[in-house]
Amino acid sequence: MSGTGLTVTFHPPPSPTELAPYAMEIFMHNIAITAKPTLIKTEIARALHTPQYKHHSRRPINFYVVIFPRKGGAKASLGRSGKLTLPSAAIGGQFLAEFGGKEPKKTIVVGTKIKFVPSRDKPRQDIVDEIRREPFLDPVEEERQIWSAHTRDSAVALDTFQVGWHCRDETFSIEWEQPCRTFGRFSYNGDRREFRIYIFGVEDTRLVIIPAAHISWANVYVDSQGDAAIILELSCPPSFETAPAADLADAMAGLHLESAQSPRPCRQRWPAIDPVHADVAPYTSHILRLICSEMEGLARFRSICNVAHIPVDNFNMQARHLGLFSQRVQAEFSQWLRQLDWKLAYQVEALTRKGLVDMKEALSLRGPIARMVATRNAEATSTFLRYFITQMKTKFQHSQDSQEALETVVQFFNRIANEQVQSKHCRRIGGFRTENDTFQCLHVTITPTTMYLEGPYPERLNRVIRWYPKHHDCFLRVNFVDEAHLQFRFDRDVDGRSFIERRVGSILKDGLEVAGRRFNFLAYSQSALKEHAVWFVKDFYVEEQLVTAASIIKRIGNFEKLSYDPKLIYCPARYGARISQSFTATDASLSAEAEEIFILEDIKDSTGQWLFTDGIGTISPELARAIWKDLCSRGRRAVRPRTYPRAYQIRFMGSKGMLSVDHSLSGRAICIRPSMIKFDAPNSQEIEIARAFDRPGPLYLNRPLIMILEALGVKYEVFKKLQDDAVYEAQHAVQTVSQAAELLEKYGLGASYRLPSVMLSLTKLGIDNLQWDEFWEQMMDFSVNHVLRELKHHARIPVKDAWNLVGVADIHGYLKEGEVFVHIEPVEGGATFLDGPIMVSRSPTIHPGDVQVVRAIGRPPKGSPFEKETLRNCIVFSTKGKRPLPTYLGGGDLDGDVYCCTTLPELLPTRIYEPAAYTTADRLMLNRRSTMRDVADFVTEYIVSDRLGIIAHTWLVIADQSKFGIFDRDCLTLSDLHSDAVDYPKSGKPVPLEKIPRYKSQAKPDWCAPETGNHDPKKYYKSFRAIGQLFRAIDLPATLRTAERAQSTQRDQLAQEQSITLRDVLKGFDGGKRYNDVAWAIRRRVSGFIMLNRHEEDLISEIWDLAESYRLQLQTICADHSLSRTRNAILTEEEAVVGTIVAKCTQPRKRKDTMSKLREQTSILVQEIEHQLVGELGILPQDALRRAWVAYRISLLTAHQFGGRSFGWIAMRAIFDSIRIIESDT
Repeated sequence: MSGTGLTVTFHPPPSPTELAPYAMEIFMHNIAITAKPTLIKTEIARALHTPQYKHHSRRPINFYVVIFPRKGGAKASLGRSGKLTLPSAAIGGQFLAEFGGKEPKKTIVVGTKIKFVPSRDKPRQDIVDEIRREPFLDPVEEERQIWSAHTRDSAVALDTFQVGWHCRDETFSIEWEQPCRTFGRFSYNGDRREFRIYIFGVEDTRLVIIPAAHISWANVYVDSQGDAAIILELSCPPSFETAPAADLADAMAGLHLESAQSPRPCRQRWPAIDPVHADVAPYTSHILRLICSEMEGLARFRSICNVAHIPVDNFNMQARHLGLFSQRVQAEFSQWLRQLDWKLAYQVEALTRKGLVDMKEALSLRGPIARMVATRNAEATSTFLRYFITQMKTKFQHSQDSQEALETVVQFFNRIANEQVQSKHCRRIGGFRTENDTFQCLHVTITPTTMYLEGPYPERLNRVIRWYPKHHDCFLRVNFVDEAHLQFRFDRDVDGRSFIERRVGSILKDGLEVAGRRFNFLAYSQSALKEHAVWFVKDFYVEEQLVTAASIIKRIGNFEKLSYDPKLIYCPARYGARISQSFTATDASLSAEAEEIFILEDIKDSTGQWLFTDGIGTISPELARAIWKDLCSRGRRAVRPRTYPRAYQIRFMGSKGMLSVDHSLSGRAICIRPSMIKFDAPNSQEIEIARAFDRPGPLYLNRPLIMILEALGVKYEVFKKLQDDAVYEAQHAVQTVSQAAELLEKYGLGASYRLPSVMLSLTKLGIDNLQWDEFWEQMMDFSVNHVLRELKHHARIPVKDAWNLVGVADIHGYLKEGEVFVHIEPVEGGATFLDGPIMVSRSPTIHPGDVQVVRAIGRPPKGSPFEKETLRNCIVFSTKGKRPLPTYLGGGDLDGDVYCCTTLPELLPTRIYEPAAYTTADRLMLNRRSTMRDVADFVTEYIVSDRLGIIAHTWLVIADQSKFGIFDRDCLTLSDLHSDAVDYPKSGKPVPLEKIPRYKSQAKPDWCAPETGNHDPKKYYKSFRAIGQLFRAIDLPATLRTAERAQSTQRDQLAQEQSITLRDVLKGFDGGKRYNDVAWAIRRRVSGFIMLNRHEEDLISEIWDLAESYRLQLQTICADHSLSRTRNAILTEEEAVVGTIVAKCTQPRKRKDTMSKLREQTSILVQEIEHQLVGELGILPQDALRRAWVAYRISLLTAHQFGGRSFGWIAMRAIFDSIRIIESDT
């Protein structure tokens, strides 16, 4: 060959089977002198990562390239040479067949045509092992990581570390500082994407850990003293830690304390750096100032930020010691709070804790607040402050060049108060009538450094809160989270247990002070415990009787010496779980009371080991109807259900579980079984409804279920077809209003505003295209994004002819073993009776036996009990056989568990696996009676040791990594551990971390990479399981940027928004309004029932007042439910209406929980607005329609304001409901 002096004969490669065990080395020559190794690797990768090579490896083929240094001499001009190592000779043979020889079929050109020939040398074994073990890493990414590591080791020497407050005049107020007496360093860890500040001391090293994602602004400058200064503004406080003292060698070696050879004790995390810092840390941890030891530090800092992709400003920010949070100021502030009315004090502290004002500014509001209390009252003033806080976030904080930027806090307070003083709607804020089963709940969030006060928000009542109707404000919902408001996740080098015991345990056992009042730990509900949320209460009096946390627990019931659970009181977790029953959110049936209560024996198997009626009793049809009538009477007036639910999840006295209708019971009777009774509570006679199962739930696949079904024989193509259908439906939903309505209904979007119903009503008016409406289009963009994200990141695929149904028992003993009876009847649609083989399962699925195939018997056989009562929208399980079928399915029972079922033939497994045993976990017992301090210790331990999510995720990853899939021994071990983890909240016995199997390899499947940030190819491989292929099959639209632009535009509009007065509205009514197509269509429809242009000024004024109240309430909800912790973060109006959050989150559960709370809050708000608009008792439907039409016209006049357009959708809903009632009455 030219330039080598060698003659090479090319031989056809042997078959892949022959060469599979061997690696191959290929010699490269004729490489251009200017060719960069990165480009060469990129071109080779492009050749190897084509479909023709896919049969060699499920993931991209890895390889190794070395380019030899250029040699001198006569032949130097001929170029360079190198070697390419491939993991198998089969791959090498195919590559040479394409790119080798004198006349290759294909060429790789990087400046010159690179030539490839077989090498005479054997490949190095260490290189072969590496490329076979490690996933392929993009050469550009590899180069970036090398550069990142180089920059990481370039630390900035520090002289002083300061925390403070960013004043409105752009001054930095130094509130605490720490000279780095020995020396300090600032460095960046590219692998972890976090900055670290080290302050080295004699006894220990103090660390400040700052995730790069939390830096919202970076600034460097030389101050007036000639010091090189760095400013870091953070979206949430950093982590303050200590580590054992590092010697000088460690520091000079690059500050990697964790990588020292000798084992070191764990790092400790603290709420602050020292006791003095602890006084100001809750208020001053969002902005840091670093003084460099030398000028070169600024250039080095810029270089580090360049690698971390953080822009750096150059703004001269004056630094002064203003003492905004000095001990004197804090003492004065605390004394003021203790003197204020409780609700008012709560809002004043909330204003300060949110970082909206400094403490001196808060104190400056004493006069204005006192004057408002004198002219109105404390209740009205606290309500106004709730509104004022939202205005601070949306207007005062955001303003830059507007009038507000020049105002003081007092001036802004007075201006907002004066704008609203004449309006009724200001007094309405937070003061809406609450439904019988909701109350205004105060929320406190505890983080490692501070606490945040939120609310009040309307929430569903529970038994205990219902006892004290005049003292709801004495209860706090307290949750414990990390700084970014995510659940705690600790670095393995941090002693997380000790920190949780110090921070959380001390509050649970010693109490919490809020706005000068002492609160004590009370209890939790089981669902709240998973969110690390509990109830606190402060002492209060009822009819001169002192009520405390201890007296409330005593009133709940008796937990000692129970014949059916004699050791309950000796297990703190079980004791806490039984108390938690009284804190489950329920609707109390006020008028429907049981006249007869029977105790029935449970139906058991022949051995007595298994209960076929575990957790379920029965209810008479008459009482079931009465309960439903009672519940519906509190809801919307237009809802007229065709029938009543056949199953309720209840809390009654000391029992919990399900009641299903028994047609043989007469009168108002309920039957309780021993498996339902958990403690003695004879004083609680109300039937409390946790859930009424009035309709079937849709079935959505998920990743664990897909993983199991695939292993049991269901083909990937089945899932792909279902997903493709869902994607097509979502992407085409925006074409017509009717398609959009179907999409929203299917995925539960826009339910608070009942958007699907309103959209379908519009189509009946001939409106089937709203693409000209910017608000509607944005809502639909967010809806489509929501659906596609659920598909991509959770494989939440809808399945037609499949349902989620509550399980009940065949108490009449008609069904045979392995049989079920299922009657489906949706709210709108006919009856369906499942017949033949069906797949049944229950979430969460984690064991091969969690999916079973049983036989549905079809329509009710003649003479069967189902002919008299079909128990619609339930799945009825047999009470015969060796073992109850629900126990097969993830250890389920009948106390409210929901089971998925489908007759779709393609989803039926071709093979079935034996179910797991699902034995009851051992309890962690004390040798004495438990106290509430023991329960507090359990909650503390639970926050540290709750490993349910870790186990489930590990199972899914190992199932993907292992060639045995879900049948891998580690997966089966994890199935057992998962059962124990599920029982942990009641057993008190956590799963030891060391029992959880490790991943098969460090590289994880691509589907489990977080949706935030770039994915490191070294950490993630391409999964070829069904869930991996489904994940890659979806490309998400760039909706996040659209949402960010929409949020920015909305913030600008809110900051500059000019108030519309009643005079403007009246003028708009008189002058008319140019209608769009929708408005004309609605006008024509309404004109058939009422006169359109006769509206009294008082009516317009009242509805205008209601619209303003709605706008301000919605603004508060959007400000309080943003995932971002920045001061002026607020959701868009479209997100609130749809019920989604477009922003990304590292913890999907946090986004899911926040969306759930957002939907709950908007639902209550919309129901209340509609009630005040058209729902008052005695109002004629024509009058309701007239009021709704006025509301719609006001929405047209305020469409440019926040909340104006969504108010229009509420008005349209009220119009259509009123017309339906008028037509039904005639």
